Amino acid sequence: MTDVALVDRMRPGDHVCWTFAHDGERRRVVGGWVRAGLRDHHLIVYRTGAADAVTELAAERVDTRAAIASGRLRVLPVGEDWLAAGAFDADTADRAFHADLEQALRSGYAGLRAIADMAWAARRDPGAEQLGRYERQINRRIAGGYGMALCLYDRRVFAEPRLSELTRAHPAAVTERTPHTGSPLLRMVRRADGLRLSGEADLSNRDAFATVLAHLLEDTTAPEVVLDLTDLRFADATSCRQVVTVARESGGRVRTVGARPSLRRLLALQGAERVPGLLPSVAV
Repeated sequence: MTDVALVDRMRPGDHVCWTFAHDGERRRVVGGWVRAGLRDHHLIVYRTGAADAVTELAAERVDTRAAIASGRLRVLPVGEDWLAAGAFDADTADRAFHADLEQALRSGYAGLRAIADMAWAARRDPGAEQLGRYERQINRRIAGGYGMALCLYDRRVFAEPRLSELTRAHPAAVTERTPHTGSPLLRMVRRADGLRLSGEADLSNRDAFATVLAHLLEDTTAPEVVLDLTDLRFADATSCRQVVTVARESGGRVRTVGARPSLRRLLALQGAERVPGLLPSVAV
């Protein structure tokens, strides 16, 4: 089983796909996530299809009675929430996440900590497009830096290649191959004039990266949009091409800062030097 201590290294701005193949791991992950949210004064929203979810949390040393009574923890059955209309709709679920985030901030919490057990989607298939679109869309909400989400996918019921497709909609994933140290692979957090990237952008998170980039210009009102690449350790050729494409479509509104030499070279190979202002010269 994967080391659930990884839960404690997640922070607002993270959207993580956690795959598991053992119910004990799922319970420990959920318990760790909720305990961390109570510690960090987050509003915790847990969507699940499990009838015994509250009992499971109590077994994981969560004072569920106090947490629920205070409003700090909400346990929502998906049948009464996401599936209330009889079918899952990506836009409805996205609006629900936005409403949760707004409530968290309005109520004085440090942020929103959402977790969803996605087992219901294997039993009542919402369609790959609806579920994938929802997972991609909420990256825009989370990039504001006040929300975080953990999506639990059971490898016993979600088969490839669908699981890989859903994983790519998240900036980071935890699988049986994930090292027990470190942080989520990619973090994308908006700043007042653009977006700060850290970690690595590659095939595993390509759809999440593309979604946030595609909406960068409408989500950022500054006249000049800055992509802060100071902490981006690696980006593959496709990710660099996505950056160049967005910059070209902006009409010169996007520029990068902090790109390390290897990343500058790869951006240049994808045409960055032909986009005015995107790749500022570096003093030698």
